[in-house]
Amino acid sequence: MAKIVQDGAAAAGVDCTHDPVHHAAGEMNELLGLAGFAFVGSITPGPNNSLLLASGIRFGFGRTVPHVAGTAVGMGALILAVAAGIGVVVTEVPGAELALKVVGSAYLVYLAFRIATTRGGGDRAVVSRPLGVLNGAAFQFVNPKAWLFALAAVGTFLPPGLAPVAGGLAVAATSAVVILATAAVWAAGGAALSRLDDGWAQRAVSVVLALLLAASVAFIWI
Repeated sequence: MAKIVQDGAAAAGVDCTHDPVHHAAGEMNELLGLAGFAFVGSITPGPNNSLLLASGIRFGFGRTVPHVAGTAVGMGALILAVAAGIGVVVTEVPGAELALKVVGSAYLVYLAFRIATTRGGGDRAVVSRPLGVLNGAAFQFVNPKAWLFALAAVGTFLPPGLAPVAGGLAVAATSAVVILATAAVWAAGGAALSRLDDGWAQRAVSVVLALLLAASVAFIWI
């Protein structure tokens, strides 16, 4: 009997947390949760999607593909930067987060004004040509919503079982793949709307895009 009790105590002392299968399942759950978060955060209206829709309308889907890729690449790079420690600077240095919000919001309001005042085909567009990969990526670093997304993704979904670099790469890669798909959806939607021949309808779409962009700025400050 004593032998049985001793063996049971030994079995109870086994630490199952180091089980490779249990560990891998936990990391997979983290990434699945991140994928859901990234989908909801990137498919909803915001600065990126407003610009992608506007670019799809004015330049078509094919010419907007580099912008789509740049959005995904830029978000991945921003998440890596936050995971590397820049996020700590933004959240801990007095005034840094406020300055980011002010500068980013001012730029987004300017873009909203340009979109709202853009008329049909013959007038000058918000940009003279579609954004490329580099410009699309760089925009993420002045987009307050992108910073909020990156801070939330790293703070919530960074896998604890991975080294910081590997965890940051996993979060960045997962987010970038999801964002690539949702950005393509918005660009394709814009290309579909570009088939509208009615000048009044195009004007209405421009106003709605501007209002969505302005509303996204308001939500940043709530």
